[in-house]
Amino acid sequence: MLQNISLRYRFPGSPPAAMKIHYTVSLLVVLATAHAAEEPAWVERLAFWAAPEMHALKVEATQIDAALSHLPSIANVNSGNRAGFQSAGKIEGEELWVEVELAEAQVLDTVVLVPLLAKGANGLIAGFGFPKRFTLEGIDADGEAVLLMDETAKDFPNPGLYPVSAACPADTPLRQLRLTATVAWENDGPPVLALAEMLALKGNRNLTWRAKVHSSSSREISPTWSRNNLVDMMTPLGLPLAPGDSKTMGWHGPVAAAMDQQQAVTLDLGKAVSIDEIRLVPAISNNMAWGSNYGFPTRFKVETSLSTDFEEPTVIHDRSGSTLLSPGQNLQIYGSNGWMGRYVKMTANRLRDRTGDYVFALGELQVYSGNVNVAAGAKIVNSESLESGSWSSAGLTDGSSGGGNLLELPEWFRQLEKRRTLEKRQHEIVQQRSLLFVRAEHALVGSSIGGAGSVVLLAGILSWRGRRQRVIDRERHRERLARDLHDELGSNLGSIALISSFAGQENAAQMRLDLAEIERVARESADSMRDMVSLLGGKRGGVAADWLHVMTGLAERLLRGVELDCRLPTAPLIWEPNLETRREIYLFCKEALHNAAKHAHPKHLKFHLGPSHDGLHLEISDDGCGFDREQVRSGHGIGNLRERAAMMRARMNLTSSVETGTTITLEVPRGRRWTKR
Repeated sequence: MLQNISLRYRFPGSPPAAMKIHYTVSLLVVLATAHAAEEPAWVERLAFWAAPEMHALKVEATQIDAALSHLPSIANVNSGNRAGFQSAGKIEGEELWVEVELAEAQVLDTVVLVPLLAKGANGLIAGFGFPKRFTLEGIDADGEAVLLMDETAKDFPNPGLYPVSAACPADTPLRQLRLTATVAWENDGPPVLALAEMLALKGNRNLTWRAKVHSSSSREISPTWSRNNLVDMMTPLGLPLAPGDSKTMGWHGPVAAAMDQQQAVTLDLGKAVSIDEIRLVPAISNNMAWGSNYGFPTRFKVETSLSTDFEEPTVIHDRSGSTLLSPGQNLQIYGSNGWMGRYVKMTANRLRDRTGDYVFALGELQVYSGNVNVAAGAKIVNSESLESGSWSSAGLTDGSSGGGNLLELPEWFRQLEKRRTLEKRQHEIVQQRSLLFVRAEHALVGSSIGGAGSVVLLAGILSWRGRRQRVIDRERHRERLARDLHDELGSNLGSIALISSFAGQENAAQMRLDLAEIERVARESADSMRDMVSLLGGKRGGVAADWLHVMTGLAERLLRGVELDCRLPTAPLIWEPNLETRREIYLFCKEALHNAAKHAHPKHLKFHLGPSHDGLHLEISDDGCGFDREQVRSGHGIGNLRERAAMMRARMNLTSSVETGTTITLEVPRGRRWTKR
């Protein structure tokens, strides 16, 4: 927070030439930069002594962290293949505008503008193309304009990716919505007007799904840029999910060996209703390799019928003849003009590739009649379902997806606005804390100018020790990573080389078996490499990698065919373990899960990992064959597990008996190198 601080002290009675003594004090600079991540308590105690307000700010920051953990977050990535609308660039004297024309005049509740995430001159820019000054107008059926927002007096702060909302008059039906940039956005290029989405909310529904879009100009580069992208629900916000305790990812059909194997899922709404809208919620897989398009079919058809045999169906949306490249983490909404139906069926005739096989999966299927999702809790009929782990037939209509709870659109935008307000206050607290550090420095030096030399010396010693320790830590991480690569990948590559050396000496049947084994070992190597990269953290595709997803993917890979109760935190951890601890937890879980799969042969396994009062709590229990601990002297990896627990200074407890299964618990204490979000 503190970069370069030079303090000047004026001594009374001194000649003007000698009145200014330039004295650079580096204690707080060193502590706040080189050691802030490692020893924040020391700096905070100094600020306590200099400014009691620090305590109040710290309490408020903790309360904000707690509130943010319950609010939806922004995906912060263009997960689909369509970015939005962008004008072609302003010509001298031209006015940039874009207009959405609804199918009919409607009394609206709110108009929502969703900003873009797009590449500028220096990388991705949140709020790309959002006008500096603008007007937002609604136009009624008679052509009369109603001013919804007037931001022409001064520059409007760039909203980043947070939506901008405007209330609509309660007594005036609007037919058109027009955004006009009086001062356009520009960044090392011509001025432009750009948006990811414009929504017109009435109740829980968005009425722009079949709207026409007009504009002063448009950059038409399909599929990324288009006028029509303004009303396709593809945004960098992601799905409308709030953190929740749901264990279901959604519905999953049987795994197929061929892409064109037809699969279908049918909902029974319980009675015939007027269907106004269908919403398909893409499933979110914890395996980063499959990303945000997991299981969403590339070709499909949605239809409704009054009878379960669909003898006289009404087609709501037919994409069975054209390919949907990438829905990403975005709602897919299709209107149905009030057709009557009791059963809703989605038929996939081209499945999504899952690296070697093909699947059809959905996070949720919603059916809106008027303002209500009538598919909530509806039963699935006439379809096969993968009932395993976090996938189930009930997951298609349980109101959750990807471990979070689905929100209605108005509530989603209200909670995002609350998050924006809290994050703004969080930023203000950081700035206030920075000022308090400066005050602490003033107080420290002003109270003992004679001891400044000692302070500088102490700061130098601390800085040197910190740099030396970081060099040592980097070397240790490098050595451990090299050992992991050797152990995980070296042996696998050696196996591939050995099997390949015999390929020319065997018959065709044995060669096919050898090739299958090579493929299996190669997949394991790729999985191990992917896990290691994810554990290192950093950003992939604009989204911070989540090491907890690595743990879920590990459990699903090692325990195929086992009913898995996998429960990990759905909200970000307040205290994040450092890289070394994450690595040890991963290897501990890998050893324990491998032992369970190899030795116990369980039908069910529980894998729970979550925060405890002073760190993390891990529990792995199965209903397998178990073993008598008194009779076991080697094997089962018990020694390895205890060594890894000791590396983390963790408490491990293992209980097992023949025929009753095995339970392993691990209490990992929070270390001083953990970071607080």
